[in-house]
Amino acid sequence: MKYFLFNCLGYRDKEEYCFTVKTPDGGIDSYDLIAGFRLSDEYPDGIEEVTLSLDDKFHGLELASFIGNACRMLAFSVSAAQIITSINQAETETIPFTLLNSKGKVHSNDYVFINPVGSWDCVSWKESHCERDEEGDIESYDRLAFSKDKLVGAPHLFRVKHKTSLYLFSEILVKALLDAGHTNLMFEDIEAV
Repeated sequence: MKYFLFNCLGYRDKEEYCFTVKTPDGGIDSYDLIAGFRLSDEYPDGIEEVTLSLDDKFHGLELASFIGNACRMLAFSVSAAQIITSINQAETETIPFTLLNSKGKVHSNDYVFINPVGSWDCVSWKESHCERDEEGDIESYDRLAFSKDKLVGAPHLFRVKHKTSLYLFSEILVKALLDAGHTNLMFEDIEAV
């Protein structure tokens, strides 16, 4: 199966779409949303109300299917999230949040953060050029190649092991989202060897 890398910035040339560089407020922080932990384990008593504010530096207020952000969070409309969770066969949590405009007023209650739990070992280290820390996590890369063999049996949406802020979507999931008319979804080809 073919996979695509998801770009969390969305289409930056579509300035009418909502975009933020802010992190969530309330019961959760951005690290928790990109680390791949099971949030029900991290917050056993439940997650308090979560908000995400738009930044006044970015004037777009159009509600797309994905809220572009610089923090690598998967912030999808409820209808897009329903497609993702119905197709993805791996554990995937959804965390509702309230989207606030730059003045702190409610802009939408129709969004959730998607949290694919865990990660998938799929990098071809032999073909990749990257800097790794002492724990093996990728700090930076010039070239990131993926192993076709390691991608066999992967879920339709998952985090890349050793770089959990990178998300791969299967061609089946991409097609389902695009066929349903969802917007601000930017997918990039990967190098699979």
